[in-house]
Amino acid sequence: MTMPPPNACRRIRQLFLLLKSPNPNEASNARDKLERMLLKWNLKWEDIAACISIANEDDERRAREASAARAGNTATAPAPTTDDGSHINVLDLILRLIELHVDITPNERIAVALWILHTYVFGRFTITPRLALLSPVRGCGKTTLLTLLELLCSDAYKDDNITPASIYHLLGTREYTLLLDEGDNLGLFSNHVLRSVFNAGHRRGGSITRFISGRPRRYTVFAPLATAAIGTLPLPLMHRSVVINMQRHPPGGPKLQRLDEFDPTFPKVRGLVQRWGSNCKLESDPRMPTELHNRAGDNWRVLLAIADDLRHGADGIQHDQIARAAAVALNAYMLDEDPAIVALTDIRYVFDERGVDRISSADLVTAMYALDSLWLDWRGSRDDRPPHKLNQSELARLLRPFNIRPRSIWPAHRRRVDKHLKSQKGYWRADFDRAWRAYCPDAGTPAHGGKIIHLRRR
Repeated sequence: MTMPPPNACRRIRQLFLLLKSPNPNEASNARDKLERMLLKWNLKWEDIAACISIANEDDERRAREASAARAGNTATAPAPTTDDGSHINVLDLILRLIELHVDITPNERIAVALWILHTYVFGRFTITPRLALLSPVRGCGKTTLLTLLELLCSDAYKDDNITPASIYHLLGTREYTLLLDEGDNLGLFSNHVLRSVFNAGHRRGGSITRFISGRPRRYTVFAPLATAAIGTLPLPLMHRSVVINMQRHPPGGPKLQRLDEFDPTFPKVRGLVQRWGSNCKLESDPRMPTELHNRAGDNWRVLLAIADDLRHGADGIQHDQIARAAAVALNAYMLDEDPAIVALTDIRYVFDERGVDRISSADLVTAMYALDSLWLDWRGSRDDRPPHKLNQSELARLLRPFNIRPRSIWPAHRRRVDKHLKSQKGYWRADFDRAWRAYCPDAGTPAHGGKIIHLRRR
């Protein structure tokens, strides 16, 4: 492929920067002109990065020659050096490549782009968030996005089916970025060993120990992981993940480019990102939005540190502000608490709605069924049992760690003539006050999604 001359590259750079213009007409005209320029020189959108590099290199050469001419020493002007791409905002490049090939929301796009960049620097942080690519049905672009991740991530290892032993032996030789397709076929709800490997690798120091050749051997499993699946994943893994809710690309929507895995653009972009990763200085504790706390804050810490480092995008785009807004928006639709906390919140709602000071266990679980399908599809507190309705004994086990236990209660306002009314096992509202203050500080209607805990579409 022959690249255009520097003057044409400068024009392409100018038009590319105008795509971010706040004026819709100006941005639309710039896109039309840019497409004509690319067609004229037989280029693809992915070649824009190389054009920008040529234009910047030519600008630097002209500046050096002008400086040498002013000094009266043009004969000894230094030869142009090879451009290392350090002036290119790699986050802009990644965002554009995602936009060209995959249909996801802007918030999801910035999350995926930051996750890709984090695979080059995750070793500097305590947490490497999992990336969950979920869809309700087939054909929603999960495999395309996973292939794009393979082309852009550091040391990517993509597979459609893998065993726990393969993972910890693999990571014992190198810090790969694991990309697993067909996650719904891995049996994560029943395979507790594979699930523990996924969960342990979320935090630095996570390891698996096996007895091999007569002695125990410890395998480190701290590594980036992305999983694509239809439906959902076990709750502990979901809580450790940035979740991307993928939907089928609608007819008539923005045209997506076919992903060419052999396009030389991707090795070039990886080279630029590697240089960025080697030279960047990231804040270990970036400013976190107040809405992000506990595990959600852990998951986004490395991503926001990267956004801070690359905050100044094309045409003055503030990536750090966009990333924080995306983190809050995506997290707002996540059920990021344990089932026991969800139970406390739902129970408070039942008491508030009924305006009572006591309730029987049977009435309480029935009311909870109507609030959240989590209780209709209950899989146990470890998410490892066949789905069934939550029963009274299981509710009691959920509440036991909070020192809340069922007691014998009599119906309210029972009179002597109401001898037919008997006592039942149930709960007093006062029993929950301390737990509500500690774990459910914000009064209000709880979010009632479903057992499928992925992000809602737009």
